[in-house]
Amino acid sequence: MDIQFFESGNAGSFLAKISGDCDLYNARHLFTDVTEKMNGGCRTACLDFSDVPYLDSSGIWAVIRIVQHSKLKNIDLRFRGITGTVRKVMRLSNILSIIKEEGA
Repeated sequence: MDIQFFESGNAGSFLAKISGDCDLYNARHLFTDVTEKMNGGCRTACLDFSDVPYLDSSGIWAVIRIVQHSKLKNIDLRFRGITGTVRKVMRLSNILSIIKEEGA
């Protein structure tokens, strides 16, 4: 899994482009990298899952923890590119209801 961070148009905003499998081997990496970026004075963030073909329960754990962290820090967190198997796993895990998707 790889995460690329891009500064958005507004100061204090970023886009995290995630690619590769989000599983037991790298879910903690996702959580750590994203929350560290959020701790740098972030106000809004977007996580792009367009290039994530696989998500397991460890990835679900990371997403839930990132959502909790954003609420504690009062950060507007959005998601995009949740499709296919990743969307199915999130739906079955019942976390689509706790996240905000761009354009939804």
